[in-house]
Amino acid sequence: MSAGTHAFTLEQTKESVKGRYPRTIQFYRNEHCEGCPLRSQCTRSKHGRTLQRTDKLAEMQIEVRENLLTETGQELMKKRSIQAEGIFGQIKQGQEYDRLWRRKETMVKLELLLVSIGHNLRKYHTHRMQKQKTNQKNHS
Repeated sequence: MSAGTHAFTLEQTKESVKGRYPRTIQFYRNEHCEGCPLRSQCTRSKHGRTLQRTDKLAEMQIEVRENLLTETGQELMKKRSIQAEGIFGQIKQGQEYDRLWRRKETMVKLELLLVSIGHNLRKYHTHRMQKQKTNQKNHS
């Protein structure tokens, strides 16, 4: 495997069942770091730069990039950035909610549901107050 001008050599292959799906992880090492003027910027390791690679993950990333280059993919990304990210940003910034406190899946879902309800109630209340102010100004 090559990255830049230095070659990485396969050091170890390991089967992992951590998570939901089994995978094969390849560990590479670059032992040509000795004497390189950029070594201190590249790695702190005494034994050279290392990297991990999973073929299945690399295939999925290529597929995602190809999908995003299509017109449909770009349109979907545009919609996604408008819809979801703004709400999460509002919840994190405005309500200072930056982490989940529950651990089990059902409890995490419940926690997110309660946070979402709180967010919607806050929006509803703000909207009602603005509408009430507008009505008061019109009647004055």
